[in-house]
Amino acid sequence: MIKGVVDHGFTQYDMNHLPMYYFLGGAVMGVVGDAALAGLLVSMGAGVTTVVLGVMLAGQIGGRKAAGLSALFLIFQPELALYSASTLREPVYAASILACLLFLVRDRLAWASLFAGVAFLTRMDALLILGPVLMVHAIGPRLSARRLTASMAPLLASVAAWSVYCGLHPEYQTYAFWGHSVAVNLETGGGSADGGLASWMQSGFGVSTVLWTKVLASRVGLGLWLAWMATLVLTPWLKHGPRRTLGLASLLLLGFWLAIGFTAQHEPGHNLYWKWLHGVLPVGIVLACATLVRATDRMSQWLGGAGALGVLGLLSFQALYAMHSETQRQIRISEEINGPQVELARWIEEETSEDAVLVLDNIPERWLSRRDHQRTFHSWMDIVECPDVPDGCPLTKAEFGNFLFENRVSYVLWFKEHWTKAPLAASYLGDGQDHELGQVKLRSLRSARMEEVDGWIFYEVAASGR
Repeated sequence: MIKGVVDHGFTQYDMNHLPMYYFLGGAVMGVVGDAALAGLLVSMGAGVTTVVLGVMLAGQIGGRKAAGLSALFLIFQPELALYSASTLREPVYAASILACLLFLVRDRLAWASLFAGVAFLTRMDALLILGPVLMVHAIGPRLSARRLTASMAPLLASVAAWSVYCGLHPEYQTYAFWGHSVAVNLETGGGSADGGLASWMQSGFGVSTVLWTKVLASRVGLGLWLAWMATLVLTPWLKHGPRRTLGLASLLLLGFWLAIGFTAQHEPGHNLYWKWLHGVLPVGIVLACATLVRATDRMSQWLGGAGALGVLGLLSFQALYAMHSETQRQIRISEEINGPQVELARWIEEETSEDAVLVLDNIPERWLSRRDHQRTFHSWMDIVECPDVPDGCPLTKAEFGNFLFENRVSYVLWFKEHWTKAPLAASYLGDGQDHELGQVKLRSLRSARMEEVDGWIFYEVAASGR
């Protein structure tokens, strides 16, 4: 997507993913010439910025001890660390949220709204989260048209600009830019209303409860989780000030994340929840650290300074241990699921000719498309919609063989994942055996374990009879 922005002269952006991260990635790609490296530099830069802004915000509301504790957790928290080493937009979103809140705490409303606009142009849910926060903070001390305008105008201008872009775009032609994204998330979720509304709601509450307790606590540790929840309970909701502003932001961020779980109802272990958690965690960690410092300072009256410090150290150790365990688990999963696809992509890049034609998708296709090349790729979606394939999906062996022969395809990557369309188009390739397809023959070269989430087989195409 970053490379696509550059190839189209910074005029083409995906409606569902919004433009900011891909614009920044494209600008960096203009210097480094590699989309994957460019995206990584943007994400890492945003990840470091998130830590810096989080430390500044913690220092603003909790002092130096809260700032130091926040730095420790913001650096090692699994999602914040790992997604900052990815080519995904979430680190830019998190950094923009913290910049907005830091300016709000300092009562710089226009700047806060400007960074809320940056957050919106990174992820559209920022409008539903930061919009109310800006409004409540602006009218907190007094109802003032000047404060309200300063707090909302830059954000609303960003929303209007994106809506106009999507409305005038020849492919999208809709001002309701949110419609498709919402529909897709609902369609791909695991929830179903077939059992009735009550059953659907029960399932949604079940998913949200597991996310709120088990998943969230596993990411920050039980002590930090309890401090975070206590902060939301003890926030002076009727009193204007930084604690209410940050408490409201954290409540809405967390609530929106849980609402996604309630409506989409992916199973709680789905990694999309981990990605969406990235913007939720920094504010929660900052608030939890400020609460822990205040609590242990009060404990020192009964336990003494050393005793209170010991309690804080024990809670910190438990949080860091939980974070370390989760980090190692995610790295292990990544190595098992994504690692073989990356290795395959590197093999294709090194061993196939520049004019090779391949049926390719998922990680290998994305990896190879990070920079300019002369290879030709066909996705399974392209094949089943090709006018040369008369019956669409599924393909007979003769139809698929003709397609491969006529398009001079050298290699085929078959996936078990249904979204790729490969198992719908050619289920017979799932056995990993050699296949005679009329004028060509497919010979299995390598594969990954055949589970739904990561099963794939890589075939070489040869002339029939060879």
